[in-house]
Amino acid sequence: MNALNRTLKTVIVNLVLVSVGLFSLELITRIRVQSRVSIFHPRSSLLSVLNSIQNKSGAWDYLDQQNSQRYPHPYSMFKGMPNVLDHNDLGYKILDPIEKKTINIAFFGGSTGYNGKPPLVNLLTLKLNNELGYKKYSPINFSVVSSNHNQHIHSLLEDYDKYPIDLVVFYGGYNETLQTAFYDPRPGYPYNFDMRNQLSPELMLLRKHFALYGVFNRIFPSELHKKVWTKKWSREIVDNYSITINKARRLSKTLTTGRCEKSFLFIYQPFQMDKENGVPPSFIKRVHVPLSKLANQSKDGIDLSRELKDSEMYIDIAHVSQEGREVLSDAILASDVFKETISSCSL
Repeated sequence: MNALNRTLKTVIVNLVLVSVGLFSLELITRIRVQSRVSIFHPRSSLLSVLNSIQNKSGAWDYLDQQNSQRYPHPYSMFKGMPNVLDHNDLGYKILDPIEKKTINIAFFGGSTGYNGKPPLVNLLTLKLNNELGYKKYSPINFSVVSSNHNQHIHSLLEDYDKYPIDLVVFYGGYNETLQTAFYDPRPGYPYNFDMRNQLSPELMLLRKHFALYGVFNRIFPSELHKKVWTKKWSREIVDNYSITINKARRLSKTLTTGRCEKSFLFIYQPFQMDKENGVPPSFIKRVHVPLSKLANQSKDGIDLSRELKDSEMYIDIAHVSQEGREVLSDAILASDVFKETISSCSL
């Protein structure tokens, strides 16, 4: 009997120790991975972790189907939740009404087109109008956080008849390339499609509520994620980008009002490509250089990838400060391609 008691006691003690160890690892992982707060600031760390547990902030909010910036939507997968934040009833940052008395620029991008006070397309139209001294141009911002150009194709098809669109602008590069490397690795697939839509309920429970599960996935990647950075994956990324841009170009000729002779423009955005951000040199050679070349050599393309030489204008690997948006808007306005495109529009 004593031997049995000792065995049970040993099992219980070990279970407690393992549980405490796992709990501690989970707590530290949440602080480091999710809240991004130093463990040497206990109060701030604790508040951040408590918020993450309540799913109000942090790295797991993308799995919340009630996410106001990635609300489920057919065809385009997700977009902004209607009538929250500064979204209109379609879920976009569009100040209705948009009328035919102005040249209307439809801007399709991810968070780099969505963010800002004002966002990039609003800066462009504001500066154009200030130069003229009256309102000739209006922004139609179809940008959605985390979205890519494949999703923008669906958005253009679905919403072109909601507004009199004169000019279509596709702004991107990061979500079509590096975002694919870090999340769902299949070219053109929506952000985290594999986790949001293909995980079993049990694995979704682990992924959504336990930071350690995400760390485990990074240490032991799936066969799908092992293909990232390979020559084949890089070639497919470049091909998908080029094909999608060509689809958008052809659709824009059909779905716009005809008031712009040149109805489509695509902009290859700047983002940071260095080892500190987990980007191997092969990516620059196999993906970035071909896409930069594509934008430079296209009559309707603008390459902004080298525009932000000051790294302090970056908030992270892809997002820029408002000062950075000012620099980018000026670069777009100064581009000969943009000047020719906008001058082809008439009321």
